[in-house]
Amino acid sequence: METLTREGLLSELERGLETSAEELLESIRAFFFQLGLFGQTLSLEHEGNWYRVSCDEHGFMVYRVNSGSPLRHHVPGWPVCLVNALTIFEEHQSPHLGQDHCACGVDIRKWLEIIEAHSRTGSSGEAR
Repeated sequence: METLTREGLLSELERGLETSAEELLESIRAFFFQLGLFGQTLSLEHEGNWYRVSCDEHGFMVYRVNSGSPLRHHVPGWPVCLVNALTIFEEHQSPHLGQDHCACGVDIRKWLEIIEAHSRTGSSGEAR
């Protein structure tokens, strides 16, 4: 797997629509390998909400864990960010979902910054 600097990954993200889902996933995988987190599931807290984060050979996903919100009590959680070989999904970019009061409003770039900070400090949750 090619070594990708943080700046290189951020540059990939800035290319936006020019980057295919497969290219972006490969860059994210390299990033997780460098952090020593590839294939692990992280639990982390961001702005008072808990998320499960994973990146493996199938894709990258951030899944919000429902903490008992009365408005979504029947839902255990939902994906807020997903990248696989065919798809780039960001909740805040989706019509109607991005305006939902439960939407996290965080894009891929910000998630990767949050994950990198989490890996440096080991706070806000734990790797599993």
